[in-house]
Amino acid sequence: MAHELTPKAGRPPLSIDDIARRLRESFGHVELDADRASRELSDSMRYMAGAGAPHFNDEDIRRARRSMGRAVFVVIGDDANALAYLAFLLEPEHEKIFIDYESGAHEDASRELLERLARVLDYDAELV
Repeated sequence: MAHELTPKAGRPPLSIDDIARRLRESFGHVELDADRASRELSDSMRYMAGAGAPHFNDEDIRRARRSMGRAVFVVIGDDANALAYLAFLLEPEHEKIFIDYESGAHEDASRELLERLARVLDYDAELV
């Protein structure tokens, strides 16, 4: 299972800086890693190029390339060693935040964090 967070109807997406500020104010543990984001984007571009249409197109790859060096990989929680955490990539040109889980137990343990994240960002959360 996974969730997607998006700005509420009629609202623009928050900037990465604004999201980072809100995360630091609301969670006990916040990691922001630009190097990991670039590695994740590089891996994604290779995957998208291999998978091709209809799932991905050249614009998807160009968007990922433009995000390199500007995106951050985020890990949030209340305790750095807990099973309850959320990890996701923040890209400057992408308004959706995609959150994947390692297991059902991870998803269950992180449910309150997801709900709090949606409130803090004033985004809608949807199961995808």
